Parts: sequence; structure tokens; C-alpha cells
Amino acid sequence: MKPTTLQQAEEYLQRGRLKQAARVLRRAVQAGDAPLECYLRLAEVCRMQENWRDAIDAIRAALQCQPDSVVARERLIELLIESGRLAEAVAECERWLSEMPEHPTPLELLLDAHWHAMDYPRALQAANRLVNLQPYAAHYRLRRARLLDNLGRRGEAVRDYEWLAFEAHAPRGITVWATLELQRLDRLQIRQLMCLLMEDALFWVKFIRDPKDAARERGFIFSRVGEEVLEALPDTLLREMPRPLRHNAGYS
Repeated sequence: MKPTTLQQAEEYLQRGRLKQAARVLRRAVQAGDAPLECYLRLAEVCRMQENWRDAIDAIRAALQCQPDSVVARERLIELLIESGRLAEAVAECERWLSEMPEHPTPLELLLDAHWHAMDYPRALQAANRLVNLQPYAAHYRLRRARLLDNLGRRGEAVRDYEWLAFEAHAPRGITVWATLELQRLDRLQIRQLMCLLMEDALFWVKFIRDPKDAARERGFIFSRVGEEVLEALPDTLLREMPRPLRHNAGYS
């Protein structure tokens, strides 16, 4: 029995003969009666060759044949992102979302496109929409936490990481990652806080009296483990570290 086009292409791919695989698939799609899988496989073969233009053209042709294919729309945007055509990727996502505002796939891809463009504020907008859409989806909350951290909004990042580490019943990999990120953010803020304590006598006094309240007043937000460290820190400071000097105005 004669092998199908896809079977022939797969045989070439298994032998590493990408050009021959692409040639077989091109003949099939040019004939005009190929199934969607041929277009998708041709796009993938072209992607493996880093032939972005032909890969994208193959997907666009697939969408002309089957405009409602979610797989093809997703693959097109992925290729646009991977090839660096980020503005086009964003436009495709927004077109898709105009038709299906609550579809998570174009929202995820929109987040990816903005992330690759290092447009973190817009990526955060997409992440917020995803979290609002599926508030118990751990992977969306993790992505938002990373974006908040990148934007310097560490207190909000801590809240998301805490939810992932202690409340979400997330997959173990996500729980471990969130726990490590909480430890990193706590260490970073402790270093910043210690510098402030050495420079600001008023903050020192407030911190010795009420470390958690003083830290929050200055914008620090620690994990629950970090707050336990804070509560023990005044005793260590009084025992081991010199009090900062007061900076009084000189007399004329």
C-alpha cells in the first residue's frame, strides 16, 4: 500500500532529510487538497530549518483552508513570536481576542509576545486577565509573580508566591520554585532594610520597637517566614550592631 504524504514526510524526517520532507509536503499543499495536518507539518519542518517566512506562509495557507482552526491560529502566533515578529504576533492575538475575549490561549500568547518584547506592563495586563479568568490556575499566578518582580513590585510578587507556596496545592515544581523565590525576595529585602537601618536613626528606633510595622511603613513586604526573621532581628541588632549616628545640624 502506497504511503500517505505525511508518512513519506515522516520517513524523511526520521532520516534527518528535512529538504526532502519539505518538498513532499509542498507538493501536497500546492495540489490544493491536502489535509490541515500537511500544512502544520510543513510549517514545522520549515521552522526546524529556521525558514520562518515559509513556515508562516504555510500556516496562513492552512488558515485560508480552515479559518476556525485553533491549532493553526496558535501555531501562527508562536511562529511570529519565535521569529521576532512581535508586533504581528500582538495584532494576531488582539484579533483573536476581539472574537473570543475570554479565550485563555490568545491571552497566554499575548503575554508571551509582550514578555519577549520586554514590555512588562502590557504583559502584566494580560497576566491579570488570565488570573481573573482562572484564579486557581497556578501557572498563571506564577507568571504574574515573575512579572511583578521584574517591575519592582516585590510586595505583590510576594503575595502571589505565598499563595503558590502555601495555599494553591500547586504542582510540586511550582511550589518549590515559589518557595525559592520567596527566600530570594526576603534576603534581598533584608539587605536593603539593613542598609536603611545603618543610615536612618529614626527608622532604627521605630524598627526596634515594632519591626513588622516599621518595615511595612517603608514599603517592605516579607513572606510569613521573613516576618518571623524580622521579629527576631531587633534582639540581634541590640546585641551585635552599633546604633546609627544621629545627624544633627551644625552650630554657626
